[in-house]
Amino acid sequence: MTQARLSSTQVPGPILDVLRRLQEAGHRAYVIGGATRELLSGARPAPQDWDVGTSATPEEVLRLYPKGVATGARFGTITVPTEAGPCEVTTFRVESEYKDARHPDRVTFVRELEEDLRRRDFTVNAMARHLADGTIVDPLGGRADLERRLLRAVSDTSFAEDPLRLVRGLRFVSQLGFELDERTREQMREEAPAVKLVSGERIGGGLAADGMGELSKLLLGARPEAALRVARDTGVLVELIPEFGPAHYLADHIFGVVQ
Repeated sequence: MTQARLSSTQVPGPILDVLRRLQEAGHRAYVIGGATRELLSGARPAPQDWDVGTSATPEEVLRLYPKGVATGARFGTITVPTEAGPCEVTTFRVESEYKDARHPDRVTFVRELEEDLRRRDFTVNAMARHLADGTIVDPLGGRADLERRLLRAVSDTSFAEDPLRLVRGLRFVSQLGFELDERTREQMREEAPAVKLVSGERIGGGLAADGMGELSKLLLGARPEAALRVARDTGVLVELIPEFGPAHYLADHIFGVVQ
């Protein structure tokens, strides 16, 4: 765990209220994932999506928030309405493999935050903020990777567990301006064919609350050309859109325009 801290003023009051209520009921609760990454990076505007990780089960969360919506209760997620917008409250969990490239075959709820963080996609998303003193829980070195602007997979099986992470990684290259860790790049190259197992809705945005899929976010990011270059070099682009194969050949071997 790193000892870096964040001020409570960086988190909206309604989100702090969710954290306090869970803790007062005897549960552990943290701002987790992308919101913690954005707070640490000093992103402006402030995070719009707030995720809370907790030791409380979905049933325990619903007892505290009867108006919460079980948007993914099987996977531990209850969406709690707040004045700062919806807050996804998710029970700490570990997952088995994703045989359908969409849902884990089995989800096991756990009581320890660190176990939950180790099942996430990239180290910069595997951090959490404690309410009481703002301490950042960072068992995988995400803070150091954030400072280096480095995208590193949590484990050697990250992309095999969920192939959508191949496209998410590319999206982060575009949106955040990060570079891929060399081992992570090699993992993407090894697992590139698995992207064909991912449904179009997950990539295109049909299942996203904002209607924006991973590809749309990638193309609208600050560095789409960098992300597409990585997609080409790792083979993910051709696996995702086979028609790009001949185009690459023409560009690389005839016109020589792709560096």
